[in-house]
Amino acid sequence: MKSRILKAVIAVVAPLVIEFIIKKIAEKFDEKPAEDKKPLPLQN
Repeated sequence: MKSRILKAVIAVVAPLVIEFIIKKIAEKFDEKPAEDKKPLPLQN
């Protein structure tokens, strides 16, 4: 009985945890280019 409950809880929680991790990784990638952006010198 416990294993069924445990599997059900994991089935519900796992996608939420994965989504949370993906969002955190995406935020890290979004922050880096913003910090590294430097104005490019204009070439005529």
